[in-house]
Amino acid sequence: MLPQKSTGISDEKFRPWLRHELGRALKQGLVLLVAGFVVTWGLTAVSPSFSSGWSAFNYRLSSVALDQHPLALARTFASRLRESEYGWGPLSLANPFNVTSARLALKRDYPEVASVLDGVPQVPRALALKNADPAKYEARLAAYLERHNRIESGRFTRLYDRDDLFSPPNANVKLGLFVTKLFGLPDAFFYTVGTIFSGGPAGVFLFATVLALSAIPLWRSRRPARIWLKVFVWPGLASTLVWAAILIMAISAAVFGGLTPNTSALAFLATLPLLFVLAKLPLHLAETLVRKDKTAAPWDGIDRRAPRPSAGTVPPLGGA
Repeated sequence: MLPQKSTGISDEKFRPWLRHELGRALKQGLVLLVAGFVVTWGLTAVSPSFSSGWSAFNYRLSSVALDQHPLALARTFASRLRESEYGWGPLSLANPFNVTSARLALKRDYPEVASVLDGVPQVPRALALKNADPAKYEARLAAYLERHNRIESGRFTRLYDRDDLFSPPNANVKLGLFVTKLFGLPDAFFYTVGTIFSGGPAGVFLFATVLALSAIPLWRSRRPARIWLKVFVWPGLASTLVWAAILIMAISAAVFGGLTPNTSALAFLATLPLLFVLAKLPLHLAETLVRKDKTAAPWDGIDRRAPRPSAGTVPPLGGA
């Protein structure tokens, strides 16, 4: 893949650039803070419904920042991968290859079926259900059995249904169980992303903002030069911004919490310029460390070095 052509962030040296960017971020942050305070104060005074909604949004934003920070998302991803059984057959679009999730969904959709024994669904209330509506009973049993067989046909039966469940598995079984987790990577990823959307608009707002703030300078930066490296670095850079946002909101709540509890969103809004500078800081530092000297002209292929001075003739050994 060819290197990504980029315009770069700045050609200034690092220290003057950092002082300039921090000063500009401070001015822009003060403007955003004053503007956000005036707008929210006016809307709160005019509309009581906005006041309650604004308080709920601030509470939700703080909760999302504390409960769905990068480390918590990593733990969610790992626990989902560890606690689920995965097969080789795709079972659903939302939870691909997840046998555990498919079994729970089957149990939730057919609560009357207790288990399956020798291919026959075991229904404790079979007689009453069959007498109430025989056609519906038979149709539900057929649908249940079809889904059950589809789930079981995609399982790695030899790995999970071992004869001796009380002794630790051997190395081959451990390796096979590890390979099944490779099928679970998409499911764990979709589940982790779903937890972000479960936080409501506050979670989407927080993570979309940090992803956008980190994507803009990363795309324009000369380093890393390749697109796949930019994509690889992007989540880590966005995670750093989430930690910075959590720290800023925590300090704001500690300092101004006694005056007003609705400080999280305003603090996050006022620090957007600072977060943008934090996203550009490591990229610009990398550029200054690898930047070449632009004053030197490229070599045109002609050797213009002066000839070496003659050191005289050395007589051969043994005389002339």
